[in-house]
Amino acid sequence: MRITVPRRHLPWIGLLLSLALASTGATLALHFLMLPHSRAGIWGLLFLFLLLPLLALVGAFACLEKHFSRGLARLEEAMRRVNSLDDLTQAVLEEVDFGVDYLNRIAAPLRSMVDRLRELAVDKQVLELELELTERLVLTPRLLREWKDVFRRLVENFRQIFPFLYFFVAFRENGGWKVLVFYGRSPQEPPPGEIEDLIQRALGRGIPSAGEIREVRFEPLNSPSGKEKFPSGPSDVSQLCKVIQLESPSLGAAVGVGIRTEHGLSESALLSLESTLTVLLNLSLSVKAIEVYTKDLEFYATRDPLTGLYNRRAFLDILQAEVERARRRRYPFAVLFLDVDNLKLVNDLYGHEYGDRLLRQVACFLQSHLRRGDLVARYGGDEFLILLPYANLQEAVRIAERLLRDLRTCSLSTPDGKGVPLSCSVGMALFPDHARDPEDLVSVADRAMLRAKTQGKGRVAVPSSEDLNATMSDHRERLALLLEAVERGRVVPFFQPIMDLRSRRIVAYEVLMRIVDAGGEVHPAARFIPAAERLGLIFQLEKLLWEKAVEKASRVSGDHLLFFNLSPSTFVREEFRDWLCDLLERYGFPAERIVVELTERESVRDFSALEMAVAELREWGVRLALDDFGSGFSSYRYLKYLPVDFVKIEGEFVRSMLHHEIDRAFVAGAVTLARVLGIRIVAEFVEDERLLEELSRQGVDYAQGYYIGRPAPDLRGGP
Repeated sequence: MRITVPRRHLPWIGLLLSLALASTGATLALHFLMLPHSRAGIWGLLFLFLLLPLLALVGAFACLEKHFSRGLARLEEAMRRVNSLDDLTQAVLEEVDFGVDYLNRIAAPLRSMVDRLRELAVDKQVLELELELTERLVLTPRLLREWKDVFRRLVENFRQIFPFLYFFVAFRENGGWKVLVFYGRSPQEPPPGEIEDLIQRALGRGIPSAGEIREVRFEPLNSPSGKEKFPSGPSDVSQLCKVIQLESPSLGAAVGVGIRTEHGLSESALLSLESTLTVLLNLSLSVKAIEVYTKDLEFYATRDPLTGLYNRRAFLDILQAEVERARRRRYPFAVLFLDVDNLKLVNDLYGHEYGDRLLRQVACFLQSHLRRGDLVARYGGDEFLILLPYANLQEAVRIAERLLRDLRTCSLSTPDGKGVPLSCSVGMALFPDHARDPEDLVSVADRAMLRAKTQGKGRVAVPSSEDLNATMSDHRERLALLLEAVERGRVVPFFQPIMDLRSRRIVAYEVLMRIVDAGGEVHPAARFIPAAERLGLIFQLEKLLWEKAVEKASRVSGDHLLFFNLSPSTFVREEFRDWLCDLLERYGFPAERIVVELTERESVRDFSALEMAVAELREWGVRLALDDFGSGFSSYRYLKYLPVDFVKIEGEFVRSMLHHEIDRAFVAGAVTLARVLGIRIVAEFVEDERLLEELSRQGVDYAQGYYIGRPAPDLRGGP
């Protein structure tokens, strides 16, 4: 029979044998001492029996010391690696046998304490990550612009705490998912098919009718995943996923991670992971919801809500581009101005809702009966504009007459069972024969259309010499008015009040430009601003306006804000900024009371120069507003890249929001977007109490319009 003795018991066995030998030796020594004849050799025998136990004791203690030293060395090595709190996340105290049960019992709680400290260190890292996420939840324009890069950095930090195989973000639109998967590089790339199946299952568990994954993109992280390969099968991967679904807008979002099944997480780590995923889910959903709102707002910025056609602002921008292209390539084109006949009578007989149906019918007809490449827009009310590229006078007349002929064959059923025939009056203008500027082309075509109306409606009119002379006369009058205004300083500031809808107090004024001619007639800005910009006189006019407005406001008590419209070309001029700094110092007027409204009357060629100018003025305390928000593409570019304080909603949307659901939805979307970004919102064209109360319910901050107050040459002081 073979008996196996554990190595850790050998020192104790040696110690017991040594004691046994010592006691045996002592007994024998006493026995021999009692025998008289043995006293001669007893001392040698006694020495021998005492030496052997002593040697055994020395060996036993040497063996124990070796056990102690080896255990203490391992403990010291583990402790030496911990130089900071972060190192505790990697601290592991191995099983060490000290050879003594009492010491081993002390080591067990020590190992438990190290494990607990390691968990606390992980919890600390998770808390720091959650704090970082909370800070990043402030939705700034930079976050909206670079959300994928921001997510990448967050996920890389996240991976240092939770060594996941992959992390995914998914968005659901129109019944399908788009998924972005982040993963750490390894010798074996992730199997896309397996990961896609796993994510599909996770999404299905979160939303039973989740829909299929339509698009998957894999993005490798900068932090490698080490030498580990991806698991060979889906059973080796555990997933944790958070999913949410919104009804309005119809949008779903999900975030999740895949972790090796063998890497089980503690209860505290699992709770921290779920908490972090919830924060990331809220962040991703907010970013996507704003993106959806922005797309809708961008669409209606260039489209007429009733008909879906281009609106007036978008058409004039396209017409400007067509003018410049036609000048370079030397080709003619035509502009048709259409007015629906008898729409007022239809509205009176059957109501405005039926009149809107008629306008939609005309819009659909025009879209389906034009040439490919022609463009149609709703100019306003019952008026439509059509751009016919590469069309001479004869071709433009032929197209216009065909449209009217085909339109007569159409009719719209009325509520009383009758039919209303569709009819339009058309005027036209040809570039470059009749005019060379967008505004003049529209003006000539408008005059020709009015002549077609007076001649019996339902016909086409070509510009007459009277139409062209009247347009040229208007052009000369505007030029003379501008030159005299600059030379004699006839620019006059008018102040329109802006009300805070919470306190119902007047807290600001918009400064509007007017020109008073020699006869005392006041001319609004809409009549001369486009011509001033073409002639390069806008800078002189804006300087005169600012000078007189600041001088007048400095003499009135109160701290009202002053909103000034400013063209981007003036804004980026260093000369203007130097002049403005001198103006404010001269009158002792605080820069914090100035709000600059950026307008979209002209495009910005050097956007970086605009950003630098904005940064400089904001250092002084000047604030920034976007004027006519929703009327063009530039509003969203400004909102995305510039530090905006105020947004002024395009008045056409505000004026119609009580009667048209699309306009109401646009205003609500603009309010939501501004609120998320921490921007205050101003509604223009507020003309009655019902509209004021509805804007207040929508969460609009400020209101401006004739119901609040009409523009006047003086501003009221006081609180």
